[in-house]
Amino acid sequence: MLNKYIITILAVFSISLLGLTNAAADDSTPACSRLDQKASGDMLKYSLDAVVNNPVFFAGIYCGVRYRKELCAMEMVNFDISATVYDYFTAEKIGIGKAYFWLDGKNKDAPILAFRLKETAEKYGAEHEGGVILDYQGLTDKLLK
Repeated sequence: MLNKYIITILAVFSISLLGLTNAAADDSTPACSRLDQKASGDMLKYSLDAVVNNPVFFAGIYCGVRYRKELCAMEMVNFDISATVYDYFTAEKIGIGKAYFWLDGKNKDAPILAFRLKETAEKYGAEHEGGVILDYQGLTDKLLK
């Protein structure tokens, strides 16, 4: 009888964990990961691509900037020259040094969003409290300190 009780508890616990895992997978924000190929569809607006010896692709801007921190100086230069992000609204390709970024100050797990125009980033920021608008230098300073 005790064995059946323990097995039932373990089964319920396993099902609960499965539900939590599926809930996390349904979240629309990207997981911080390196991709095998360029992001597509709705994920493109969160992604970062660069060429460092070979092309590299990231599901989120934060992932790419964190990856940059691990590079040698020459590779960092290549990253900074080649990295591209995509406008949150239009998916237009933007050189990372020319983009403006919205970073949620309250939720560190929220994706970093890129915008081609500072005005568009500021408008988005005005509609979403608690965020900050940064250029690329400001973004790297904030994330890597």
